[in-house]
Amino acid sequence: MPTQSPAHWLTLFFLALLPGLLLAQDYSGQYSGSLNGDAVTLSLKSNRDQYTGELYDGSNRYAVKATLREKNLSGTCTEVNLGFSFDLAGMFQGNNLQLQLTMLGVTQELLLQKNGTQAPAAKTSTTTGADRKQRDPALVGKWTRQENYNSGYGGGYMSSESSLVFLADGRVADGGSRTMVGGSDFSGNSSGAGSGIVEGLTWYTENQKLYLTATEKGKTQTECLGKYGFHENAMMITAQDGTKALFYRN
Repeated sequence: MPTQSPAHWLTLFFLALLPGLLLAQDYSGQYSGSLNGDAVTLSLKSNRDQYTGELYDGSNRYAVKATLREKNLSGTCTEVNLGFSFDLAGMFQGNNLQLQLTMLGVTQELLLQKNGTQAPAAKTSTTTGADRKQRDPALVGKWTRQENYNSGYGGGYMSSESSLVFLADGRVADGGSRTMVGGSDFSGNSSGAGSGIVEGLTWYTENQKLYLTATEKGKTQTECLGKYGFHENAMMITAQDGTKALFYRN
């Protein structure tokens, strides 16, 4: 029987280890991209084939938990305050991560690049949900309206804030509220953290107008809030009677 050379055995040993070496590739690090014009960052760290991290889209923070199989990432992406969760699927392509976040049949696509590498081309998100309604992706996120009142007598005042979160799948969440009152000899404040998803309430857009649809006990009612427009981080909604409401993105 011929004697095998050391190089031969080294080659066989390397080929036996190769599948494990490929699976063990570490994609930990910081990734960046954009969605609807807003910066998105993703941090990942690994424990063998298990990955955890945080995704931040400029408005909300999401806890990421996923499993790596070869170059494919799968798991969940959960908003840390409101608790709603997306199914996460991704594929690593060199220094880039092609990421998909899906909730109730609606998918948002992100192309992220590992920090320190050449930026990938921007991707746009899906704007049509399972109900076939169009939703302007520029509205997705948390919006806060502030109202101030002054009594004109005794220096009394009241300031209130209320927030809504428009989700990409058409659902609406209560983003919390805060009220402050005061005067020459008194002051006080109260706040609420928000109750999360508002069941039966959805939103959609059409011809630059924002609509809310409420369904309760089998009855559905749709209300046009008005025509909307943007300036920097603010959104102005003008109702049909000319009344204007100003919202700020958080």
